[in-house]
Amino acid sequence: MYKSDNFTQAELIYEQLLPNIEKPSTALFLKLAFLKEKKGDFLKTLYYLNKAYQQDPNEKILSKLNEIAQLHELKGYELNDFNFLILFYKQYSGFLIGIMLLLSIYIFFVLFTKRYKNSFTPIGQKIFLLIYIIGIGILLNLPDKYHQGIINRDGVLLRAEPSAVAPVVLMIDRGHRLNLIGGNDIWKRVYWDDKFLYLKESDIWLVE
Repeated sequence: MYKSDNFTQAELIYEQLLPNIEKPSTALFLKLAFLKEKKGDFLKTLYYLNKAYQQDPNEKILSKLNEIAQLHELKGYELNDFNFLILFYKQYSGFLIGIMLLLSIYIFFVLFTKRYKNSFTPIGQKIFLLIYIIGIGILLNLPDKYHQGIINRDGVLLRAEPSAVAPVVLMIDRGHRLNLIGGNDIWKRVYWDDKFLYLKESDIWLVE
């Protein structure tokens, strides 16, 4: 149906099948993004493009995200230093972690050999190894702590604390993409305008 330009029916079938697919492909998300764009649904277009980007972070998808974001004057899609680091990590995380693990094994072997030979080992080298291993642990746990999300409605309140009675710092509308770093219960902690703020989980579509 998709190939025969029966887009309405194709969209319906894709969305019915999506919840039952354990690992949807990047191609499926890109097709859904295309179908939503044909309908003029920029919010769902951004959502499915982000889902595709999570699986295959590349410049082509990023460029399309920026194009739609600029058209609708949305923030959070620009390739700043933070987002560039996240892109770099997503693309090369396996390679980087592998290299770091091999290097830590080598350093540990050198220190163990020195100890076995009763050679002097400066305390600074031991501290460096400890910090290095902690750094690897942080990298391994980063995907569980860091997510991105898209505001799914207008008039969403960002609060200073994770509470309905906390002061409202600002209000934003649908489509903006935020970086989520942790949170508790129904509240998500987001980084927005150089501040850590909180919003309700129901006000944002997580991109995982």
